Amino acid sequence: MITLKSLGRKLEKLEASMQKDARRLSKLIRKVKRAAASETMPNKARIRVKGKPATTSVRSAKQKRKLSPEARAKLSALMHERWAAKRATVVPVAIVEEAPSISAPDGNTAASA
Repeated sequence: MITLKSLGRKLEKLEASMQKDARRLSKLIRKVKRAAASETMPNKARIRVKGKPATTSVRSAKQKRKLSPEARAKLSALMHERWAAKRATVVPVAIVEEAPSISAPDGNTAASA
């Protein structure tokens, strides 16, 4: 037997998927209209539109650091020191061994106390 609550959930899921499909459909329609409009443009105008540089992508692109050879060597040495320090602090699990438990005279182990 289907309860009212489960029917409500199914209805919500269906409505959500329909809204998502409607958004996809409207996006596709806009894309087709843009493509049709660009085809009606004269060739020179189309080339001019395509040739414009995208200013947002240029700004958001990460700039390459321009370092002198001395600065590059200094940075390299610094990074190697950091990596060596990091490797020194990381201890592999295989090397760490459990300490043997030592029995106290009363029968209890010292490790559990």
